[in-house]
Amino acid sequence: MKSAFQPIVSLSGKLFGYEALLRVFDETGDQLLTEPFFTSELLTERDRINIDRLAKVIHLRNFSRFLSRGTLFLNMIPAAVIDADTHILTKNALIPRVIDLGLSIDQIYFEVLEHFCSDDVRLVQSLQSMRQQGLRIAIDDYGVGASSELRVREVKPEIIKMDKSLLAEYINGEPGKLLKAMELACELDAKVLLEGVEDPRCYQAAQALGADYMQGYYIGRPELVQCLSREQEWAYTD
Repeated sequence: MKSAFQPIVSLSGKLFGYEALLRVFDETGDQLLTEPFFTSELLTERDRINIDRLAKVIHLRNFSRFLSRGTLFLNMIPAAVIDADTHILTKNALIPRVIDLGLSIDQIYFEVLEHFCSDDVRLVQSLQSMRQQGLRIAIDDYGVGASSELRVREVKPEIIKMDKSLLAEYINGEPGKLLKAMELACELDAKVLLEGVEDPRCYQAAQALGADYMQGYYIGRPELVQCLSREQEWAYTD
């Protein structure tokens, strides 16, 4: 398990931060497809929660060592958000770890993935608890999956990341979904991050729309980082 970081910039082009993306390799060094790996029936829900936690540890250490400037977006599956142990670990382990690494809690956004959740009420309660601890919340890939308007209204995230399909539809003459989503963000006083800024046309559209932040291949591709020593890499991947 290794970190790849993709840059996120403001409308002016100034660096805002990075999204940490997990890259998974087998023992021969071949990279696995991430989504099938996490949705495999061979993994129990507890396995997924533990992998989610381990990924955050890896990303935080790599971010503090290789980048450290700007904000860091950490993906989090809903099951890990509502897990009873998560709140204790966040307060007693994760937050102190962030500080020990020389980072600030203000730099971290927890990005709730668009996965379906069996208990949205507990999910919202858990996110509110995280916010009370000073953590910031972003909703990932709004417009697809389970990231519904109802969930967003209840969570009231600081940032809504619009799924890349909304920008693609806008460019292809179907602006309705994206404009409605941006109206929702404005109503909730949330910042808008447009995903899928892959070429100059997308960039120009994002500029015209007045998005707060942008992310995509035209801005920068995810870049894999390596741990500093073989011992560290073994400790994280064993």
